[in-house]
Amino acid sequence: MIAALLVLSPALLWVLAPPPPEVVAGPAPRRARRHAAGPLEMARLVEQLATVISSGSSIRQAWSALARSLPSGDLQDLAKGAAAGADLRRTAGAQLQRSEMVSSLGAALTVCARTGAPTAGMLQSLADALRDLHDAAQARRTAFAGPRSTARILLVLPLAGLGLGMLLGGEPLRLLLTSPGGNLLGLTGAALTVAGWWWMHRLIRQADPPREHRVDPSVVLELIAGALESGLPLARSVAAVAESLAPGPDATVLSRLATALTAGVPAAEAARALPPTWEVLGRSAVLAEGSGADLARVLRSAARDARRGRARDAEVLAARLAVRLVLPTGLTLLPAFVALGIIPTVVSLLGGTFTLTAGG
Repeated sequence: MIAALLVLSPALLWVLAPPPPEVVAGPAPRRARRHAAGPLEMARLVEQLATVISSGSSIRQAWSALARSLPSGDLQDLAKGAAAGADLRRTAGAQLQRSEMVSSLGAALTVCARTGAPTAGMLQSLADALRDLHDAAQARRTAFAGPRSTARILLVLPLAGLGLGMLLGGEPLRLLLTSPGGNLLGLTGAALTVAGWWWMHRLIRQADPPREHRVDPSVVLELIAGALESGLPLARSVAAVAESLAPGPDATVLSRLATALTAGVPAAEAARALPPTWEVLGRSAVLAEGSGADLARVLRSAARDARRGRARDAEVLAARLAVRLVLPTGLTLLPAFVALGIIPTVVSLLGGTFTLTAGG
């Protein structure tokens, strides 16, 4: 009984217990506060920066005002560095440097400096986009919470079968460790459990892959729209945004599009080379070229639709994932449960009778 409890208790605690809150020991409340710069705090910072600039202050004066009003932490350090004229992406702390938020803000300010787009309006659009992205990320986490928890619980099944056998009075663990047949069952169960973990992990990563963009594509559409509102044509607007992004696939795609449009290639022809991520940009350009519609307005609408549609997409992907998790459960984890729990328990419970009969 005691052995069974020792086997089961860590697994049950891992599955059922919520993640522990981050506790900072000793005199380090300042460090704990530095890690609180999330998307909403960043969106609020961008919105405040837009408000100060719209009142007539320069960008450096606005950063200085924000630095004086912000509490100690990463955002205050960011504001102080920007007020001194430093590059945002180098001024930010280690956590913010890796975030999409600082990359988006740096790209927005660079586009404004190169195109003359209204900084306050651009930053206000960025703040709204950051809030939408935060809501979409929250909806995605909520949608995938159920399948992820289900996967964690199912992975404990083989170990739970072993503990259940001990609770019933059997000695499955001794059988698995001491007899040749038990060793084979143990290896089979362990291999099936590892295969089930790998299979489920792969399914979850395929359904919810890590982000590959330093600046969200919907934010890039907002930046192009802001450049268009400054009076630039589409080719120069796309080129300015491409130059503001960090080197990577997105910057390369936009640079090629800008080059094609500058050379006089029709929008429909230039859009054919765009990857699926940027199809909405190509369709919007074709619509504006053929109808004379306000391309900036079309792009902003497409960007909002892309952000709002992510919650629905996450729900669909999470529902599909829940169904797909049935396959590794039936083909790996349930057989592992039988190999590690059911078979050795039954054999250990009946083994004494067989031994007495053989000895008689």
